[in-house]
Amino acid sequence: MTIKKTFITVTVAALVGLVLGGVFGFAAGKMTPDFFRHIIPWQDVEPVGFATFCGATVGVLLGGGLGCFGVLIQFILELRRKP
Repeated sequence: MTIKKTFITVTVAALVGLVLGGVFGFAAGKMTPDFFRHIIPWQDVEPVGFATFCGATVGVLLGGGLGCFGVLIQFILELRRKP
């Protein structure tokens, strides 16, 4: 894999994670607004926005990590294939 392909793979994985995490957070904020409204004890927050932000943030981290893991597995398989 080239550096360009590695960068694109990890970036696309992180962006997919962003979208999926944001959608999951949006749905969670719509279904359980009381849970997210009081998640910070000293301040009430807007539940749907906060849940979407948290879901998208965690989605970027998990998606990027999954992309890095995929690149690492590809690297190990390429090393084992060549003598």
